Amino acid sequence: MTSALRLHSISKIYPGTVALHRVNLDVKEGEVHGIIGKNGAGKSTLVGIIAGIIQPTEGEIFVGDKKFEALSRIIAKKEGISIVTQEPQVVLDFTVAENLFVADYICRGRLINWKELYARAQRLIGKAGLNINARAKAEDLSISERQLLLVLKACYVERARILILDEASASLSQEDEKVLYRIIEERKKEGNTVIFISHRADELLKVCDRITVIRDGRSVATKNCRDLNKEELSSLIVGHGPAFQPARKNTNDNAGAKSGETVLTVENLTRLGAYEDISFELKKGEILGLAGLRGSGRTELLKGIAGIEPPEKGWVKIGKAKRRFSNPSQALRSGVVYLPEDRESEGLINGLSVRENLVLNSLHKVCRGFLIRRKREREFVSDLIEMLNIKAASPEQEVGQLSGGNKQKVVVGRISANLPKVFLLDEPTKGIDISAKESILQIIKEKLSRSAGIIITSPGLDDLITTCDRIIILYKGRIAGQFLKGEFRESDLYLAVQGMKKAN
Repeated sequence: MTSALRLHSISKIYPGTVALHRVNLDVKEGEVHGIIGKNGAGKSTLVGIIAGIIQPTEGEIFVGDKKFEALSRIIAKKEGISIVTQEPQVVLDFTVAENLFVADYICRGRLINWKELYARAQRLIGKAGLNINARAKAEDLSISERQLLLVLKACYVERARILILDEASASLSQEDEKVLYRIIEERKKEGNTVIFISHRADELLKVCDRITVIRDGRSVATKNCRDLNKEELSSLIVGHGPAFQPARKNTNDNAGAKSGETVLTVENLTRLGAYEDISFELKKGEILGLAGLRGSGRTELLKGIAGIEPPEKGWVKIGKAKRRFSNPSQALRSGVVYLPEDRESEGLINGLSVRENLVLNSLHKVCRGFLIRRKREREFVSDLIEMLNIKAASPEQEVGQLSGGNKQKVVVGRISANLPKVFLLDEPTKGIDISAKESILQIIKEKLSRSAGIIITSPGLDDLITTCDRIIILYKGRIAGQFLKGEFRESDLYLAVQGMKKAN
């Protein structure tokens, strides 16, 4: 088979970090080539270089018989390379047809031929077997439908010869997954190439012809899917020897959960389509991790406990009170606080100052009647800034001007100011640099857990292994088991989140 794309000794070095080191990749024409690795392995950097979004530090790129030292977005598109990313990037105010043909409008002279544009868009949608109106606004589509819209654009409007799907299946419904797989098979039959990135080993083995494993910024293996199973693939990804080797006990570790007061009990919590029959207890001072792939129900479960997306069945018990919260204010009054995964849109008000964001949940502590006691507010905010080591020019600086790590500390300060009983922390280290991540995890372990129980999620396993007393595994919305501190072994945990190993 002829090479559609070849990378030779590609490296990408950022200040203080080697993201990729002499990576080699050979993708053939007409194949579906999978790329997999742990979080932080370098997958996104690699596909960013292929798509012309990131410039490599060194190495060579061959597209067909053409050689490049680097690709730009314009050159990549000219060479027939399109990328569909994990988060659907559509213009919400545009119609489906406008999103499909933006920058490629069908014109009659200098005017857009709207009739032909909508007719052609509807034919493309019908070809994919989707029930979407071409005149509908993109904001009225589900996340899954928006993602498929971008796949249609890349395949049928941009006519990509090399299609990169970067975790594009993660936000799809089960029915829309089938549509995607059908489109991939069609592209393959037409001789086009698909580069498929996913965290799900079973999905890659089902869809791909070959898989390249990226570990610690290096390409460690490329294998034919017919020669692999999930256990062998997982062993290559983690790189810790035999995947099923028993975990060794460490007598210096706390081998179980905290033995203190129970601050939260979850009984048979269910939200159909998201999670089902979830039960566990959380102790005061315990840090409990929720591990699972995207779509396993981690975020939905935390939002259910917090009353943001109320569950349909089951109970949440705080102290002696047993109930289901129907809104987050009820949870807040009961001592349950939620730190959202998306701090920019859900956790902060960027137009307000650091001071104003920090006191949002605690106005009753700085007010007398309906009036804010300014001296008390200054002391209150100063204590939070000192405790969390928030780096700001002053408390009056707009929070939107802070770094990602300091923004996250402001969110942590806002939710912790009320001294809650339970913290629900949804990916608290997402999108921040290494030093800020270490600072946030230290705050969680040394300060937040002193007087509360903590439930934490993370896109990778490393943060949970270093931080948690216990880790619960979620797989397809159900608890697949748990690991206790002292039993944490990355390869076992990785297999468990893939649904391949039963935890304790």
